[in-house]
Parts: sequence; C-alpha cells; structure tokens
Amino acid sequence: MQAFAIKARVYYEDTDAGGIVYHANYLKFTERARTEWVRSVGLNQQTLLEKKMAFVVTKLKANFKKSAKLDDVLTITCIPNKIRQVALSFYQQVLNQDNELIFELECQIAFISTESQKLLVIPQEIKDIASTQIEQLNSQALEVSY
Repeated sequence: MQAFAIKARVYYEDTDAGGIVYHANYLKFTERARTEWVRSVGLNQQTLLEKKMAFVVTKLKANFKKSAKLDDVLTITCIPNKIRQVALSFYQQVLNQDNELIFELECQIAFISTESQKLLVIPQEIKDIASTQIEQLNSQALEVSY
C-alpha cells in the first residue's frame, strides 16, 4: 500500500515576492491532503457539518526543509500514524517534482460537536480504515528493513 497523496501546482498566489512558497501556504497544502484523505475514507465534510460534527486541528509540529518555487508540482502525503478515541494523528510530507522533501508536518485532528465544542468519539469506520492503513504501512516498513 502506498501512502495517500495528492498533487498540487505552486501558483503565483502561493508565493512571496521572491517566487518561493510563503510559509503559511504549506499548512494549506497539507490541509487539502487531509481533507481529501477524509473524503477517501467515505466521509463528506459538508455532511458532517450538517450533523453538527467536524474535525479540527489540535496540534501541529512543522519542519521546513527546503523552499518550493513557482510552478513546482508538489506531492502532499497524508499518513495516519496514531488513533485515539477522539483524535487522529498524521505524518505529512510535501515533496517537489524531483521527489525532494520540502516540508514535513505532524498533525493531530480531533473530532468535535460544532454545537458544544466538546470532543466526540470518532466513528468506528474511520478508525478501522486508519488502523488498516497504519498496519499496512508498518508491515511494509518492516519488510523493507530486512
């Protein structure tokens, strides 16, 4: 199994005056990848909002490695790596078209009620999918390490 990933091109609007990606925009790229991951597991964020539920970011740890530039084609990964009753953690990478690591992020998202702002238990089907992905990626890592 490969890590979930999306592609994105760097547009002028993503860059600063020097033609490199403005630092805050890496968070936008990784947010889009997490949103697409949620969609890929069968959830629609609009449906969640209509049910007064949502995922919210609770922790971020970012590491800027290199600069992406105007017109680069980026690959943004989204790899679940920890599951709790009310939160999921992800490891994410942004790579350029030469497969160079540009940015990496550890992110935790919690599941909440939008009315009460209190934590909710993540639906079991999401936890099952994330668990399966974690197990598959871990088993591949073990196979490669021999």
